[in-house]
Amino acid sequence: MKHDDSSSSHQSLEQRLLHLLQAVRDTHDTSARAELNTLLRENADARSTMARLMVDEQALTSRLRDDSIVALLEPAQATETALRTTPRWFAWRPLTAAVAGLVIGLFSASMVFGFGVRSLEKVVSLLQESFESGPAPLVKGIPQDVNLWSGDYSEVVERYEEVKPAQGTKMVRVLRSDFEGKASSMPNRQGDLSRIIDVRSFMRDANGGEFVMTLSALFNAAPFPDSQRYDGVVTLYALGEPGSTEESLMEDALAISNGSCSSMDRDPATWQSASTRLLLPTGTEFVMLKVSFRRWPKGSGDQPSLPDLMTFAGHFVDDVRASIRIRNAAPNQQNPALP
Repeated sequence: MKHDDSSSSHQSLEQRLLHLLQAVRDTHDTSARAELNTLLRENADARSTMARLMVDEQALTSRLRDDSIVALLEPAQATETALRTTPRWFAWRPLTAAVAGLVIGLFSASMVFGFGVRSLEKVVSLLQESFESGPAPLVKGIPQDVNLWSGDYSEVVERYEEVKPAQGTKMVRVLRSDFEGKASSMPNRQGDLSRIIDVRSFMRDANGGEFVMTLSALFNAAPFPDSQRYDGVVTLYALGEPGSTEESLMEDALAISNGSCSSMDRDPATWQSASTRLLLPTGTEFVMLKVSFRRWPKGSGDQPSLPDLMTFAGHFVDDVRASIRIRNAAPNQQNPALP
């Protein structure tokens, strides 16, 4: 009878864990998230049950990466290579498939806890910029120092016509696609604003683990003609050192990722989001964040008709956020190099 009671109690705990994971993933229930964190911190049986359900979390993550669906471990949407599914692998392990789907949502949350002793994950916020304070962005192109905004001509404004800031009372208005002292004569139809973040302390302290940067921003525009098309774009560059120029950036970058909100609407009451993420490769010491407005021709074949340099009539950026997800490896689980 005791064996039956123990088995029933274990099944009840397993169902409770799955129920909480489902709530966190599907409804973003904050009370469920808090309950799940408390349960895993305080209940050793819950931790061992979770570890068993995940069928070795590290092996599962490696398999997800091998099958090119590791991007699902982050909540941000990005314009990257289409994700492939692996129905055969999931088919022979239905419980693993279910738990993987649930845990994917759990990893997206900003929480810290370990499964067994194999690894520890945490998400650290690096930037939440609504341009309420601090110096105005420089107009000197790619920044050469950390923690300063610099780029093409822009200004910090409050309300502009029908456009209100998404957060607080201020936002950045992108004015042109060039900057002071711009030497290149190449056509540029994109207005940029960039910032460099020093990530050396994270890379040193994670014991051979993995690091995924996430960047998001909100974009808006005053009504513009039907003949025009604009995208809001966010880009991450992994760098070994600062000092890149407009001409050398693509060559200097160890890795690049971008995302966009394509074909922005003409409703000044709506802010549209773009986001991307980047697995930082070995050798990364700095990451450059870039937010941009990009002008496209309305129809195919119209690109030559656009001017070489853009003037943006009423285009705005707000609520720029960056974070890093750190997956610390245990001493016997270190990765000699990131994939």
